[in-house]
Amino acid sequence: MKKGPVFNDIKKNFTSRDSLGIEGATASIQGELCPVVNTVTPRAFYWIFMVWNYYDFHLNYNGKKDNYDDFDKPFLKKNDYYFVLSNLMNPDSDQVNLVGKDKTSQDMNDNPQGPYPYNKDYFVTRFGGMQYYNAGCLTLGFITDTNQDGTVSYKLPRLTEELGKPMAQAFERVIKDTDYYKNYRLKNTLVPRSALEEFGKIVSLDLKHFDECKRLLKDALFTPKSNRNWTNENLILSKDYLIMLYKKYGVTEVNTSSMRNILFDYFSPRGDQKEYDNGLQEIIVNWETVIGRQYFTIALELVWKYMLEQLLTKPMGLDEWISDCIKNAKWSIPISKNLNSIISECNYSFEKREEMIAQGARSSNRTDNNIETSIRILLSLYNRFKDREDIKSNYLEYGEEVSIQSLIELVDSFGDKPIIEFIAYIMKNWIVYKHEATAFEKMLYGRDGYFIENVDGVYVYQKEMYPDFQGIRLIQLMQVMKDLDMFED
Repeated sequence: MKKGPVFNDIKKNFTSRDSLGIEGATASIQGELCPVVNTVTPRAFYWIFMVWNYYDFHLNYNGKKDNYDDFDKPFLKKNDYYFVLSNLMNPDSDQVNLVGKDKTSQDMNDNPQGPYPYNKDYFVTRFGGMQYYNAGCLTLGFITDTNQDGTVSYKLPRLTEELGKPMAQAFERVIKDTDYYKNYRLKNTLVPRSALEEFGKIVSLDLKHFDECKRLLKDALFTPKSNRNWTNENLILSKDYLIMLYKKYGVTEVNTSSMRNILFDYFSPRGDQKEYDNGLQEIIVNWETVIGRQYFTIALELVWKYMLEQLLTKPMGLDEWISDCIKNAKWSIPISKNLNSIISECNYSFEKREEMIAQGARSSNRTDNNIETSIRILLSLYNRFKDREDIKSNYLEYGEEVSIQSLIELVDSFGDKPIIEFIAYIMKNWIVYKHEATAFEKMLYGRDGYFIENVDGVYVYQKEMYPDFQGIRLIQLMQVMKDLDMFED
């Protein structure tokens, strides 16, 4: 039982996410270049499956139930649970990014012969494996939360007649003869293994039997459109970029590391200068900027990680803290010389750049090179992006006072000053002050984001942080395109 007034309860949940407030710029740019498909929506199936669930729910309850609580656990998540279970029973099914496998697998192992009750706790969050796909269904126009003239707001979205209903009906035509569909989907009863094994052979993440659904989703994603919900011009260009990589360079499988190499180095006039198809220059440059922003972010986070480790030794005032960090770090450059003296040498291959970062990132305890690594990476970004006539976007300015454009201006202003002054400026203004402002803003929303505590000007260590790269939406877009057979045309 709580004691005392509610306003005395000041406990807040800790959040480690984006402790410097600099990761949002990358997310924003990627959202413009690759809308709808994001780092947590890698499979086309779930948009289609969700649309059918809306259709089947409204068809069978006809307004008698009309809110998310009625739709979520008792209906959509029940169908999702049995979908997951049916695919686990099929050893040939595509289970990459199949969500909810852990508890569902345990249910199957505990009761190998069945029948199976619905385990509503197989996945905690709303919508089960489709939790991140609902927004896309709205954006794509499959469902809507208002009527045609906008005068009625629905508690639970409805399908649109022109897009949602045809998709749902195409899905239903494939599954309507299965035992699960005919006899179990609308009942609160045990489902026999035989019904699930049959269902798993028909319904799978790779959409093997759903050609019409794939055609409709492909049209919704990649047919040119601009409306109140979204504009997909950049998504189409990003799709064309991936098709070019597949056809011209044989790129079929990627991870975040290989994709950074491709997007940042392959086609840059200051990189490998590989040839690319006409009409793709702008999208190529924009994705190069995304990866540049990722390198910019992790470079600052490397310094932040090292600074926190130094603060762990004792509480310090800001100037002493910065001084100790610089003094205790390893250096192969003369930091008393001016910044201009090392700029020209800071150009690196992909392998060297990644090697330097990996040495001090994530959970590494070899961080005494982190500050120098950060400075070298930042200067390499200066060399990459300064005076680039082919960059016409404003993406270098994303992040406002802590942006790639700000970095270029900062290097220019510190060029004739000692390297140590450049380092100290970044540590004070782009890391400590930025963290304090970011953590304070989080506190206003009821979250504790402080990795340090400032007690009358003396900083005290609170938390450790782990620098790592952000995801890249093109990886998920490539998977969605594979699901839709777009590399087979």
